[in-house]
Amino acid sequence: MYGYEWTNEYGIFRLTIDAKLQKEIRPVFREELDFFEMYRYWDYPRDTDAPLLWAEGVRRYVMNGTCVAEAKGGGFYTKPTIELKVDERLQLQPIDVDRLYEVNKTLMISLEQKAVHFIQEQYEKYKKQGYAFICAFSGGKDSIVLLDLCAKALAPSDFYVVFSNTGMELSDTIRAVEKAKEHWAELHFEEAKCHMDPSESWEEFGPPASKLRWCCSVHKSVPTILLLQQLTGENARAVVFDGVRAKESARRAKYTEVGEGVKNALQINCHAILKWDTAEVFVYIFHNNLMINNAYRHGIYRVGCMVCPMSAKWQDSLIAHNYHDEMATSLSLIEDLTMYAKGKLDKKYVEDGGWQVRAGGKILKQGENRIAETIEDGKLIIDIKNARQSWNDVVGIFGHIVEEKDDKKYVLSKHGICEMTLTVDEAGQHITIYPITRLDRFDIASLRAVANKTAYCVGCKACVPQCPTNAFQIIDGKIHIREKACVHCYNCCMYTDKGCMVAKSLYIRSDTVKNPDRYRNFGLRQSFYSHLTDNGLDCFGMTVLGKDQYKSLRYWMGDANILKREEKNNKEQILVELTPLGEKLLPMGSYNPFVWAILWANLAYDSIVVRCFCLNIGAGEMFQKDDLIEWLDRDISEKSRGQAVNSLLSTFRDSPIGSALGQGIVVDKSYLRAGWDYPDPVALLYSLYLYAERTGHKSFTFSELVNSRNVENANGVSPHDIYGIDAKTFKEQVQGLAVQYPKYIRVSFVANLDNIVLEDFASQDILDLAED
Repeated sequence: MYGYEWTNEYGIFRLTIDAKLQKEIRPVFREELDFFEMYRYWDYPRDTDAPLLWAEGVRRYVMNGTCVAEAKGGGFYTKPTIELKVDERLQLQPIDVDRLYEVNKTLMISLEQKAVHFIQEQYEKYKKQGYAFICAFSGGKDSIVLLDLCAKALAPSDFYVVFSNTGMELSDTIRAVEKAKEHWAELHFEEAKCHMDPSESWEEFGPPASKLRWCCSVHKSVPTILLLQQLTGENARAVVFDGVRAKESARRAKYTEVGEGVKNALQINCHAILKWDTAEVFVYIFHNNLMINNAYRHGIYRVGCMVCPMSAKWQDSLIAHNYHDEMATSLSLIEDLTMYAKGKLDKKYVEDGGWQVRAGGKILKQGENRIAETIEDGKLIIDIKNARQSWNDVVGIFGHIVEEKDDKKYVLSKHGICEMTLTVDEAGQHITIYPITRLDRFDIASLRAVANKTAYCVGCKACVPQCPTNAFQIIDGKIHIREKACVHCYNCCMYTDKGCMVAKSLYIRSDTVKNPDRYRNFGLRQSFYSHLTDNGLDCFGMTVLGKDQYKSLRYWMGDANILKREEKNNKEQILVELTPLGEKLLPMGSYNPFVWAILWANLAYDSIVVRCFCLNIGAGEMFQKDDLIEWLDRDISEKSRGQAVNSLLSTFRDSPIGSALGQGIVVDKSYLRAGWDYPDPVALLYSLYLYAERTGHKSFTFSELVNSRNVENANGVSPHDIYGIDAKTFKEQVQGLAVQYPKYIRVSFVANLDNIVLEDFASQDILDLAED
């Protein structure tokens, strides 16, 4: 909430709302200095538990605002080195934390009172609605502060304290939890833990990766939700107070203090210290004499799992050197992956995070595709190999069996309105479904998810909390569907790509892919598009741009549906001829964000790199070039993927798509997909009609739009993904369209219904609304 400025007193800063310094800051203790053998250069007491310095931005050691040293490098096998910034032998002393509080007393009292009042206010509000209350506790600094605030705000009988033990916690974190139990002996502590050991789940899934963070669901959020259901009653509602802070990430920076249905439909998350900075967190801890996780004393700035695909090299290094024996098992699994992927133990690959960026099972020894799907003679044929579940046990997700002709053949009904015949071989490995004319794209995607669950499910329970009626259950590792309770909402399938986390982690993408590199390393620059709008098609006969730049512009315009395309000798050609869309859009000029929104919507369908971006980078996420390179199919050469991504990043930098539409805002050396906060309603309506034209149906559900990115090889790209709009805001905007343009769209968001119906118009017709 506040920045800070340094005073003339040793180690003392003053919190202030208009301070120039806004960096995250952490205390530096003797243990960290000893680790780096700083006693060789500085003098400091060896018999104190008080902090001796502060570090800004993790690695920069500061003494009263002056950087005196900086840590460089580090990794699993490499210790960071210290670069001294001053020549003199410094004399460090314990920081007077009591004085630190006195300097900031007024602001700290205000912060504490606001947080306590917020907790009490939410308790009173939701207690009347029958909610139970949970304080989430991780053993880290933020959760320690949160727990103390909850203990001050509420009576011990008013809430539970839940520690989510992932099985991958540091020993110091476990000790911190035990100390907390002793300190707050009157509170009700509970522990949530996955039924699978981490070594077992890593073997089944492969190591987690930055875009395959199955570990967070399997070992943390899902066990916590299942414990909440036990504590509060099946399908009971709970308010969870957590220690989330906005400064921790770009995504969290967009959080509001109260989030309904963020983690689970029956759960409300309240972020009592959302606006606090680390400076305020540590001032509070020192003043209240709260226990502190010893991991912080070693320089570890975020307490979590021993090995994490999202951690930085600094974190990896300090954990590897201070907790070597504890993290040896996880590190050996990563080394095994490297041995398989590279043919040898490549320590640089491990340290540089090569294992963190996998997007599927190609580099895993357990990676394989277990599903083959064909369509012939009006039948959908699914072949499954190495199935982990029984097809007949899982298919109840899709529909009810209304007639059994024999053990191998039966009639399946979806919502009582669509019946189809299934034949299943004795082993449940070969399934034939017909007639396929009764299946739409969403039905096929749902059956594909059923097949993936049959083939891959290891009983991790990640999908169990997604079921709103408790119909989906995992018992002794096997799927059981309570037929009478199942409403066929497919939440258990559509919460993740391919309907199963294991399937997503092990799936190997096809070798038959198109090369995304066609823009000659040039982005769709505003200056290029202005050249076209100012001169029309004559521009392609001019020499204002370079030869490759004209070729790039032609391909961008072809993929944006501005120029016509044709297939000749199995090769696509871009004609210097306007499409109907081009004839309408070019006269609108090149400075209107609406124009760029229409271009972007079309590119989301026909530009491989843009489509990949829209389907894989969520709103509020930071990303870098390497992230996008890894998401593009790795069977394409790295050079081609890199050039395609260069073209996209250039588009973000050099056109309104990046800043005005919020798709790629430059932040230091990274990019932020902030999302289009206030989308033009006509552009949004246009993208809905575009979705209808690409999918072949003008009636669909809001759930389909929000989850369409999870449907393999889906024809449609939802406006939710095209423009990077969060689900709640997107729903409000779609409702607004129905009010503003009732002639073109009808919406029914009542109870469990979320139907969207478009009228008999084409996407081209919608553009005319922009002229009104």
